[in-house]
Amino acid sequence: MLQCHVCQSDKVDCLWPVRDNPEYLVYSCQECGVKFLLPQPTDAFLRDLYSKSYYDAWGIEEYSGSVRDMKLSTFDLRLNLIKKYKKQGNILDVGCATGFFLEGASAAGFTPFGVEISDYSFNIAKGKFGEEALFQGILEDCPFAERSFDVITMSDLLEHVRNPHTVMEKVRALLKDDGIVMIMTPDTDSLTHWIMREKWVHYKIEHLFYFNKESIRLLADRHDFQVLCLDPARKTLNIAYFYHQFEIYRHWLLTPLIRLLHTLLPPKMLLSNFNVTIGEMVLLMQKNDHSGGKTK
Repeated sequence: MLQCHVCQSDKVDCLWPVRDNPEYLVYSCQECGVKFLLPQPTDAFLRDLYSKSYYDAWGIEEYSGSVRDMKLSTFDLRLNLIKKYKKQGNILDVGCATGFFLEGASAAGFTPFGVEISDYSFNIAKGKFGEEALFQGILEDCPFAERSFDVITMSDLLEHVRNPHTVMEKVRALLKDDGIVMIMTPDTDSLTHWIMREKWVHYKIEHLFYFNKESIRLLADRHDFQVLCLDPARKTLNIAYFYHQFEIYRHWLLTPLIRLLHTLLPPKMLLSNFNVTIGEMVLLMQKNDHSGGKTK
């Protein structure tokens, strides 16, 4: 019997195939609202997917400086939120990619550590922070000591994991008792999902789980975390970035629209950054305090 991967309910509906890949189906839980992909792609498929070409959607070669500025600006938004609760300490970025978030975290006074599965991006991050600060692989296998991190972050990561529960178990083990967790992930209750439905840009083969606010709160509760804040996530983007994204992940409406803008706008405007919400949410949480007092 097919069950929800988050709440174990058997009230599960098949919604639709992933666009352009009909062998992969999106299912939805009637109880908690989480959506998930079946079948999951193989490890070999994902290793090939997360190669250098995966980052072509960033436009990282053509606009390397612009992409860096854009990513750092986005992560400054996340760091400003984190610094309301933690000003310094060891920070672990899970799915650190080429290390843009860790650059910002280091500049803000944190000691950076990362986990990354991609050979391509791991080697770039290793050149920035050293091999001792990084682990190549999945979070569940990393050798970092328990209770060694003041902050653990997962930006655009939770939707990629095979099992959210084992990830959250490892996060809880690695986090200090007064530590903070930040998660940014697509929100299936967002306006963009409501408008685009099965054509939603976040429905991809590599995205195995799709949460809304109810299901992400349930996941936090199952692992004994209390939610500190849960809001729509703004990102810093520009038209050049959108252009590269929608050339790789083509959309019947957005790809021709962005192509037109890319043709008409001058280069300076293509690289002008702006903050926008594109259907994602950001969550901050900490371990529940069972001592009778407030977690500090």
